[in-house]
Amino acid sequence: MQMFRNTGISSIARNLFLIAIFSFLFTLLFAQSTDSIGSYHSIYYKGNAEIEINEQSILCQYNFVNVIDSFLYIQVNAGPIEAGRALITPDNILYINKLQKNYYDGDYTFFQHLLGLDIDFYAIQAIFNRFPVSVSEDVELSYHGEADFGEYSFFKILTCETEGFAIQLEIKKVTFNEVPKVSAPVPRNYDAIILRP
Repeated sequence: MQMFRNTGISSIARNLFLIAIFSFLFTLLFAQSTDSIGSYHSIYYKGNAEIEINEQSILCQYNFVNVIDSFLYIQVNAGPIEAGRALITPDNILYINKLQKNYYDGDYTFFQHLLGLDIDFYAIQAIFNRFPVSVSEDVELSYHGEADFGEYSFFKILTCETEGFAIQLEIKKVTFNEVPKVSAPVPRNYDAIILRP
């Protein structure tokens, strides 16, 4: 603190200066760590998936779109047939099951009810982008392989497992900072999924 001794700067001013310096350094460190988890504002990828729910296995193809901190869009196809799609925002889930002709439009209790997972938008976004995320002890999450896509590198395979549920995504193509048109209209003749306690 030698620099303040002969300048006549009061202790209040000195403390404000030190707070400003520490705030600036903290901001630099935070910005650096945010940069390392991805400087893209959106991502679109597609590939093959294997989903297992209660020992029933489904092989499918998927499209995934994420505008960071805004929405997630997932479309799943079983061969030439669309099986379903979901539009997920920080506050809401719209899930359309085309095979059973029903839909869910509501909050995140859907994941708790369907999979037994207490999860929100930001955790799902983190998992699908390999951002740092805390998951409960009964969830196994792993990433395999690494591929370069221009200025970004990205994982090739994502595996997520918990009791009664497992998913493995294999990524075939990744596009950064370009968002394809997405929509999730609910057909008129579809039944609403009502979650019962």
